[in-house]
Amino acid sequence: MVLLLMAGTEFLLRGPIRAVHVATDFNDFLSPYIQARAWIHGLDPYSPQTLLRLWPTSVHRPGFLAREVEDGSLLHNRGIPTAYPITSLVLIAPLALFPWNLAYALWLTVNVGLFLTMLGALLKLAHFPFRDSSAALLIAAILALAPFHTGIVTGNVALVAVELGVIAVWTTRQRHEIMTAIFIAASVGLKPQIGLCFLLFYLRRGHWRVSGLTLAFLILLGALGILRLEIGHTPWLASYLIDNRSLLETGTLANFTRVNPTRFGLINLQVVLFPLLGSIRSANFGAVSVSAIFFVIWLFAMRRTANQADFELLDLSAIAIISLLPIYHRFYDAALLVLPLCWVFLSFRKARIFGTLSLLLMLPFLIPGGTILETMQANRRIPLTWASRWWWELFVMPHQVWMLLLLSLLLLYEMTIYRLPPAFREYDRDASSVRPPGCRAACRPGPVNRVATVAVRR
Repeated sequence: MVLLLMAGTEFLLRGPIRAVHVATDFNDFLSPYIQARAWIHGLDPYSPQTLLRLWPTSVHRPGFLAREVEDGSLLHNRGIPTAYPITSLVLIAPLALFPWNLAYALWLTVNVGLFLTMLGALLKLAHFPFRDSSAALLIAAILALAPFHTGIVTGNVALVAVELGVIAVWTTRQRHEIMTAIFIAASVGLKPQIGLCFLLFYLRRGHWRVSGLTLAFLILLGALGILRLEIGHTPWLASYLIDNRSLLETGTLANFTRVNPTRFGLINLQVVLFPLLGSIRSANFGAVSVSAIFFVIWLFAMRRTANQADFELLDLSAIAIISLLPIYHRFYDAALLVLPLCWVFLSFRKARIFGTLSLLLMLPFLIPGGTILETMQANRRIPLTWASRWWWELFVMPHQVWMLLLLSLLLLYEMTIYRLPPAFREYDRDASSVRPPGCRAACRPGPVNRVATVAVRR
């Protein structure tokens, strides 16, 4: 209970409270909010000139804004207007109907509300009673994850995409297929590099109705977004392509070299490969190649059996963490760690070695380590003899990227060793009395513990 209270206090102070008092003027939600307003009015949402024109009067206008719009460097330097897909702007449009202050308050409310709903969904997926000690520990661990604090205070849409995807897993268990498809479509529509891992999971599992409905909703969102701009004869596609090229190739925001002073806030694999390979092209190729190999292993290790719900969180955790490796992701995208965290709590009692290793790999995400080290280094609080060493830039600064890489390997290894043996049905009958960690005698046994029983008996 003490840990839960401490984690809850930290979450409130570093998340919602800081978001209300610090980040109300300029944050990650401001640009997509303005772009959604531009879409509503039939203007080019990816044009810097439109961003300047529709800048809310209640928000302080930074001195660099007009200057960098005029000289064409805004995209390169700041990454705004954002390169979110048109589907994202359609989803944000209802909030863009309101003035900025009210829209931001509603966005924060939606974010926190979905976070709390996600907590309940994870407890249901883990079969933990709300008053159980394991439930309290799981909630405390999730509340302590720093990516959620960062995502809430910045107002980034990635956090909502994660929350919707996790909630969709629970609605699937309840056989609410239409609701599941809506949630996954919204997740993919808001931020594809987050939501696609959920869609891939259901495609591989053979949930054709959920997958088909999700694709149908995405097509509907895209068609609605394009139709509004086509009605106004708005040339937007060229601006959108320029925004994406700036984000992924020429701009500073996603740059993983020394050009970007905040590069260690990134968690994609290029951050550790570039110091090793010394080439942007080689780092990109290496990140995509490693991720592709992991993805192929995941495809073959996936189970499609009558007991697939037992392994659902493990399989989904693996693809979620793998999806963070090949392409631009910032620290708040690591909120996907809630999936392997929930799996660890499910399987910890009978698979203690894997659980302990997984928890150790996730511990660095209790603080925004890369950003803290960058700040300390910029303020000369890191000895120059350390900062100039090869191991500092290769291992210390991007330590969270290494943790994600190792966690991906560990989850894939678990998937392979937990493949169901022919005698599983015998174990399944024998394990009927196994209860989740911390569960009282009256608690209904959770199915995932059968996995741990198999592993121990093997």
